[in-house]
Amino acid sequence: MGAGPAGAMLTKELAKRKFSVLCIEREIEAGHPNKSTAGTPVDTFEIFDIPKSLAYEEITGLRVFGPTESYIEEYDKPYGRLLMFREVKQYLIKEAISYGAHVMVGTEVTRLIKEKGKITGVSYKGFEGEGQLRANVIVDATGPEALLTAALGLIPSREPKEDPQSIDYFSKPGVGGAFEYFMSNAKPDKGERGYFLDIFMGSEYAPGGYSWIFPTTDHEVKAGVCKMDPTYLVPDEKSQKDYFQKLWEENPQIKDAQPFEVHLCPYRHWVIGGLKSATLDNFIAIGDAATKFQPVFGEGVRASFYSAHYAADAIEEARKTNDYSKKVLELHDKLWEKKWGRNWDVSRIIYQILYHSNDAQIDEFIKALRKVGFATLWNLYLSQGTARDYVSFVRHLPDFVSRDTIRKLIKLR
Repeated sequence: MGAGPAGAMLTKELAKRKFSVLCIEREIEAGHPNKSTAGTPVDTFEIFDIPKSLAYEEITGLRVFGPTESYIEEYDKPYGRLLMFREVKQYLIKEAISYGAHVMVGTEVTRLIKEKGKITGVSYKGFEGEGQLRANVIVDATGPEALLTAALGLIPSREPKEDPQSIDYFSKPGVGGAFEYFMSNAKPDKGERGYFLDIFMGSEYAPGGYSWIFPTTDHEVKAGVCKMDPTYLVPDEKSQKDYFQKLWEENPQIKDAQPFEVHLCPYRHWVIGGLKSATLDNFIAIGDAATKFQPVFGEGVRASFYSAHYAADAIEEARKTNDYSKKVLELHDKLWEKKWGRNWDVSRIIYQILYHSNDAQIDEFIKALRKVGFATLWNLYLSQGTARDYVSFVRHLPDFVSRDTIRKLIKLR
């Protein structure tokens, strides 16, 4: 279910490996909704065989602005790019079709089929009519809605504070999630080698989260705001639209810009750090449906690609013995844990520190970043950090971080 980055990548991988695979997409167009910032490290293109032509301008600099402190650094080479989100998803689905995959668009899964307690298929309804399908494995790639994953109880059920489907969701104070504008007539700042990614933190722009300006071309940017932790509130909390309006009015890069798209991602079934177990007998949840997004800054596309590949590996292993039980399919979970588990456990702790900090503490955190340096931070983000990188990061954490938290971080290393 789902032709987003995780579902489209998995469909391609399974078709390439000569599986009979069907992707069911609710939207009438594969590639829609076009709602992600889709920033990713440059090596994503090589690892997952994505053409670089499906990306915007190269990013070489990072600026983090706090209430009074800032971190500014330009790397000696490009470290990131923003994917053309819609185009990448369509590219993957077209690749999948070329390998023999089947796709149904404008069609949604209405329920899981269980026979003698075993998941055996789905019922569907939509443009392609209605009916039932049987399969050895059902994969939920429905994104943050996690339709099947939530229904199966793999994600803790939460009653949303506000209706996430409401168009005025982000006009209400204290709600979680993110929205952004894709804007033209912008004037993004450029360094000596490329563009900067700008992040704004603190109670003026995004309490419990951050705002951003990410360039795509010399006159267009993606700019928005997110509340990573809706449980963290400040006195007289405003709406996310109000916080972004302040950035829009004050920042010269976007002061004269206007939006031609708005991307909405309301808070849903978030498990920070991702599900440790995303599998059942005959079932796997991947990508955002398994809340596989980077805990600190929410990057999800790269994580979705990894999750899709691990799911393909697990399904291929199951085919060898015709055993599609959780015992075999949980290879997905094991591969994920081996690559990202410890890194994301650390990131989850940083999430707790960063998004429960007041303005003074955020400034202290940013000062600590300056002492660590970009290369170390980037290595840790990519899960490629050395022991020296890790020690440097922990040693420079600000004084307000509790000893208990530091002990947890040391133990994880």
